[in-house]
Amino acid sequence: MRPLFGKTIFSRIFFINVISVLVCIVILGSMQTVLVTNYISRQSEETLKKNGDSIVALIQNNISMESLRSVLNGFTRTTQSHIIVVDERGSVLVNTADSGFVNSVPAFIPNEFCKAVLAGQRNSVIGTMGGIFNETMFTLQVPVLGAGGDAIGAVFISIPIPEQQKMNHELFRILLSSAIVVIVISFLLSYMLAKRFSMPIHNIRNSAKAFAQGHLDARVGEIATESDIDEIAELGQTFNNMAFELEKVEDIRKAFISDVSHELRTPMTTISGFVYGMLDDTIPKEKQKQYLKIVYDEVTRLSRLVNTFLDISRMQSDKMVMKKSHFDINEAIRLTIIGLERRLEEKRIQVVLNFQTDSCYVFADSDSIKRVLTNLLDNAVKFTNPDGEISVTVKPHMQEVAVSVRNTGCGIPKEQQQMIFERLYKVDQSRSMNKDGTGIGLYLVKSIIRAHGKTITVNSEEGKFAEFTFTLDRGKAPQKREESYPEPVENPPEEL
Repeated sequence: MRPLFGKTIFSRIFFINVISVLVCIVILGSMQTVLVTNYISRQSEETLKKNGDSIVALIQNNISMESLRSVLNGFTRTTQSHIIVVDERGSVLVNTADSGFVNSVPAFIPNEFCKAVLAGQRNSVIGTMGGIFNETMFTLQVPVLGAGGDAIGAVFISIPIPEQQKMNHELFRILLSSAIVVIVISFLLSYMLAKRFSMPIHNIRNSAKAFAQGHLDARVGEIATESDIDEIAELGQTFNNMAFELEKVEDIRKAFISDVSHELRTPMTTISGFVYGMLDDTIPKEKQKQYLKIVYDEVTRLSRLVNTFLDISRMQSDKMVMKKSHFDINEAIRLTIIGLERRLEEKRIQVVLNFQTDSCYVFADSDSIKRVLTNLLDNAVKFTNPDGEISVTVKPHMQEVAVSVRNTGCGIPKEQQQMIFERLYKVDQSRSMNKDGTGIGLYLVKSIIRAHGKTITVNSEEGKFAEFTFTLDRGKAPQKREESYPEPVENPPEEL
């Protein structure tokens, strides 16, 4: 069983969510703490401001120290505060020691805590003032100004800030509770989100493993192909399309091996049988020439088959070099038809040539294009009914020339028209009049046309006709050389 936490989609999503939320909580908590502290400081300062101004007024009215000490002790008991009065040097004049908030008050307040107020500035401090107080206090420092405007002392009014501490504790408790709730919610959401990702991905992974083990019928289920996540759905559909194409190729390969095995076995059996018959004199000498002709035809057939395979291999390895030149496609068609004349006559097939002009030049590799014409016309002869018709059309258009080969006959089923150019594919032989062929002729044709940067298409109606059309770049006709004659001489020289 796979661990819940590890290098899984769930763990990655969960940790990212939790860390993101905790970072946000820390940032928000810090900002709230600062804001609460500032708010309490302002509220405390407003509360003590009036009291501080009253005490300063008493001092400025030259109240006696005993009276001042008595008033301040009563004030501290009423307001739960602590008051310290210092002179211009920082010496403590009055200290309400019975407030209960102090550890011990030194005779002098450290300069760092009274420098600003003795310079005439109203100031506030949060803390223990160097250990004077036994808890955190808010201290308002109010300067006592003399007649000349200089500070002659200062009043320190300090109150505890339990509200701030209470609010900080409450805020921390809320943040902690929120963090726990968020972690639980993140766990649930991460689990649900990870399931949406991981289940279809696991389905694709399992299908890929099964496919790699040779189960070519393995497919991705609807959990992936119909996922509401577009990328996963597209991945599942792409896998199924790939699996379908590979399974189709494998089926074609198996059928091809079977067909080629038959194609090779038949001529090899014929050749070996006739040769053995001639060697042991089973075949009389007067008939040996006849049987040698059969052996020769079978060898030629094998050679042609092997050459076709070599051409396909060269094309797949990009080793076939196209030597393009300008040549007359009409003349190439005529020569190809002449080569098929005997077979055309045997089936009484009529050939119609639709040429707009006697000559039409294209720019292509003449040898490979002649092979294209041979394969297309050979197929047309194979699948044309006796007394049928083959028409070849050449149409120049702007910078291209379209060549079409059309024949009457059984046609090609619509569902197979997109597959006939695949390597090793053969139209269902139960529909064909001719069962010869290895299924590589049209693949070779398409490869040659594609090597020229052009396309070939098929148009057919089952039981009526089939038409193949390909395009080539338009070529230039060779320029005719004009014969030159010597210009006549007005006064030819006399013969000697």
